[in-house]
Amino acid sequence: MGMKITLIEPPITTDDLVGKTRSMKSVVNVIPSLGLAYLAATLEEEGYDVKIIDCSIRISHSELIGLLMRERPDVIGITGTTPVFESVKKVAENIKVSLPDAIIVVGGPHLTAMSKETMECPYFDVGVMREGEVTFLELIKRIQNKGLTDLRDINGIVYKENGKVIETRPREFVTDLDSLSFPARHLLPPLEAYKPTPASYRRLPLGVLITTRGCPSRCTFCDRGVFGSSYRERTPDNIIAEIEELIFKFGARELRFFDDTFTLNEKRVLEICAKFKEKKIKIPWTCLTKVTAISEGLLKAMKQAGCWQVLYGLESGDARMLKALNKGNTVEQNERAVKLAHRAGLSVRADFIVGTPGETMESLRRTLDFAIKLRLDYAHFNKFVPLPGTELYLTLLKRGYEFDFSKGCSILDHSAIMFTPESMTKEEFKEFLDFANRAFYLRSSYILKRLVSIRSFTELKGQIRGFFAIYNL
Repeated sequence: MGMKITLIEPPITTDDLVGKTRSMKSVVNVIPSLGLAYLAATLEEEGYDVKIIDCSIRISHSELIGLLMRERPDVIGITGTTPVFESVKKVAENIKVSLPDAIIVVGGPHLTAMSKETMECPYFDVGVMREGEVTFLELIKRIQNKGLTDLRDINGIVYKENGKVIETRPREFVTDLDSLSFPARHLLPPLEAYKPTPASYRRLPLGVLITTRGCPSRCTFCDRGVFGSSYRERTPDNIIAEIEELIFKFGARELRFFDDTFTLNEKRVLEICAKFKEKKIKIPWTCLTKVTAISEGLLKAMKQAGCWQVLYGLESGDARMLKALNKGNTVEQNERAVKLAHRAGLSVRADFIVGTPGETMESLRRTLDFAIKLRLDYAHFNKFVPLPGTELYLTLLKRGYEFDFSKGCSILDHSAIMFTPESMTKEEFKEFLDFANRAFYLRSSYILKRLVSIRSFTELKGQIRGFFAIYNL
């Protein structure tokens, strides 16, 4: 069609990922950008010449500009979360210098949460908010026909006109997820190029997929801006077709379902498990879910279908903090869900969020003790970051807090603490973060349990990386 489009996952430095907590760089989760791959698939279906440059696999800013100078695309799309948004801005600035005629479109969670503030940056021409497939395609067609003029009737974008930032009406979410083309993984680096966190796999390469969009939960620390609160799901047949493509075309030896709550519809998951058996698909897989969306029968069916691990968002072992986080589950429900998963023969990873408003040293210690008591296989004590778009972020702004996200806000960087609960000092909170990881992972009983559970040499190598990351904190 004449137009050349390049989509970019921005370069990520060690500082972006872990700041001064350098030992954690070996456990960072580097996986393919499904968001860009979905956009590319939609454009390819319409006949556009599209490429993806995924810089998360260690492509530097200078290397990226070199690639773009050779390709000379007409439109460049850049995605970015809040922790990497300084890198997004640097990419855009470099493009404006080297390729001044290229149109720069920005998207992703940060732009969606802070659309007008983001567009005040002089390097961005247009922003695509929320889900991007339909909006970006419409925008590309308009640019092809009229350039950057007459954009007001395109829903779901933010742009500048005569120096003023204009936000159009929100775009409706995609209701029929089966209508979307599978992600254009052929435009991404091979799966072998990525390095998922060691706690999440037994075999490599790992293929990731998402089978639902929208989260109806109302957790105060989570931003639901991109996919919204309206739950939508793909059909089992559509999912199995993508799984077969991942295995037979792209060489995946393990799968991870990246849905916020994979098991929200138990009937659908049971159908997916039955399809695994019917199609004779024998591959290990893992998923994310919540403790109120499982049953013993479901977990056993998942185990029989190849699932070996579930990741629960337990968030806290303190009843008061769970209520403050609006998790919708109790300490007792957390404990029951872990026991049911273990009874079904599944490994359990758990996410905890620590250091939110109202937290005390007592509640932090209660969470750590709870994680150890549950005999979890993996526990992640994630430092609270007041990310834009979340309820807690807005609450803290109203209380007079100010946050500068340009100075590093990775949850893995224990040295860059953006918010400290009022009942403790920043140094006390940092000491807890380091102590919690060591106290959980460096127990002799835990290390022995991990060694006994290892099922492959690939898993062993990952576990060794994880051990030294914690040991060297």
